[in-house]
Amino acid sequence: MPPTGGTTLRTMSHEDYLGMRRFPGLDGLRALAATMVIFFHFGGTHWTWLSGWVGVYIFFVLSGFLITTLLLREQDRTGGISLSNFYIRRVFRILPPYLVILGGIVAFVVLRAEFHSRDFPQALKYYLTFLNEFLPGNTTGADNFFSGSWTLGIEEKFYLVWPFLLVAIGIGAAKRKFLLVGVAMVALLGLVPPTAGGWVLEYSPTAIYTSTIHYFILASGCLLAILMHYRRGYELLKPLTHPLAAIPVVAAFLALHTNMDSLWHDTRNNLWLLVGYAGLTMLLLVVLVSPGPLRWLLGTAPMRFIGERSYSLYLLQGPVHFAVVQAVPGLAVNRTVTALTVFVVGLAIADLIHRWVEKPLIGFGKQVIARKELRRAERRAGERPAGPRVEAEPEPAAAS
Repeated sequence: MPPTGGTTLRTMSHEDYLGMRRFPGLDGLRALAATMVIFFHFGGTHWTWLSGWVGVYIFFVLSGFLITTLLLREQDRTGGISLSNFYIRRVFRILPPYLVILGGIVAFVVLRAEFHSRDFPQALKYYLTFLNEFLPGNTTGADNFFSGSWTLGIEEKFYLVWPFLLVAIGIGAAKRKFLLVGVAMVALLGLVPPTAGGWVLEYSPTAIYTSTIHYFILASGCLLAILMHYRRGYELLKPLTHPLAAIPVVAAFLALHTNMDSLWHDTRNNLWLLVGYAGLTMLLLVVLVSPGPLRWLLGTAPMRFIGERSYSLYLLQGPVHFAVVQAVPGLAVNRTVTALTVFVVGLAIADLIHRWVEKPLIGFGKQVIARKELRRAERRAGERPAGPRVEAEPEPAAAS
């Protein structure tokens, strides 16, 4: 039985939520999402029920929620949102593993004299500018082991716009304006039909990659963060923070998730399914940040270990599968042992990247921010008129 830690069957207060510095249950959700993607891709027909391809939408909702939560809490802590600090954190979080893995793939295909046959001169134009989802033939061309990175193209463009929008509408300065963000989310949804050829994609193998539905799903995570951050919005969702609320929420999520693959085909790729999936994922996040057995389970050390390495693990699945098949030709047929081998080997490499690339450079990014803020504080101190000495305001801690 999981330890109760003194938790009783009650809802979580808004103050308790705002006091949380980390959401351990979300690390476990990342772990599940990455694992589902790998087993769906390489586990064969026995794993189609996982609907692992929609695992990327869990990442989208998670990203929108966490990024917006960090920005809103920075606003509360410092009185403003530093866009430069935000982009420094993103650069040192996203780029190092991305470039290391992409560089490793390029070196690999060059050594195999396959740089041109796998169309890397063309592909690198997209991969290095984060236009991944627009790469022609990303589902039908020669396998370059990095096509799964299309999700990074979506996220990076969203990160480029969203913080500016958040600052522009003054969400941090005027709580009453948080409803305006909800309207903005709905407006994003309205962009879907004209840019994606309608709500039904009619089995197009490429239309989903360039659909604006992805930005709506990211925005849904942002909207959840805003609702949770402000008391009026939190009160609407507070009943879901009761431990027993996890039962219907998880049941509904699993019912849709495990049937998503068949529903996606039966409805001719109807985008409304993804809207519904995003909505249930939002409710699932509320459950996972709240005290209860599910948060404890997904916050255990093994789940956190995989979750913290899920970014690299996701990007590594293509090249690792190729290497595994080259080493053991019998694994060329997708089945459970193939997926398990890709997962284990990918996780081992992801752990090395996490230890030697991600963590050091995330730490370096924090140092860059700290030095920048120190210089800013010194400039302000120099501009301050002479008078009674006052203590400097504490330097804000860099968000992780």
